[in-house]
Amino acid sequence: MLFSCSKKIEEIHRFYQENENIPASETTNFKLTYTLLGHKSLVLTAPVMIDYSNQKDFPFQYFPKHIKIVLINHDTNEKTLITANKAIIYKNPDMAELISNVKITGADGSSLKTGHLFWDGFNRHIFGDDKTVLKQNDEQITGYGFDSSLDFKNVRLSNITGILKVNSDKN
Repeated sequence: MLFSCSKKIEEIHRFYQENENIPASETTNFKLTYTLLGHKSLVLTAPVMIDYSNQKDFPFQYFPKHIKIVLINHDTNEKTLITANKAIIYKNPDMAELISNVKITGADGSSLKTGHLFWDGFNRHIFGDDKTVLKQNDEQITGYGFDSSLDFKNVRLSNITGILKVNSDKN
């Protein structure tokens, strides 16, 4: 498709609105650093980002090859690492979908592995229905379906199996 300099900008905007499957941009070696109140709080890197923010009804960004997100707590300088083979970040609502080989590793060494999860960025909440392996301390729990805060303090797994520590009282 070719456009000449004589095209009016309104015609180009109309073309993109009528052809929503065309991305607004495609970026290689993408890196985003997000700051909150002057402190670095998130660093997102990916080899490719395809931006569909021009979509009228449902704008999103697509990361087809790999995504790495580092969350930084500026009070403690603790970092949480999130990786996945693919991701989609939706603009409205503020939601991310992480797809295939998803892993979250907390600053304390706890980790969550699953095939697919949703991340509610506004509420700092993650959830999904796939097989999930949660490792905390010396415990490993496997479940199908989970719901958790991003810091793993309030984890709920469904249909669980695994190895758990049990404190026994000798009273």
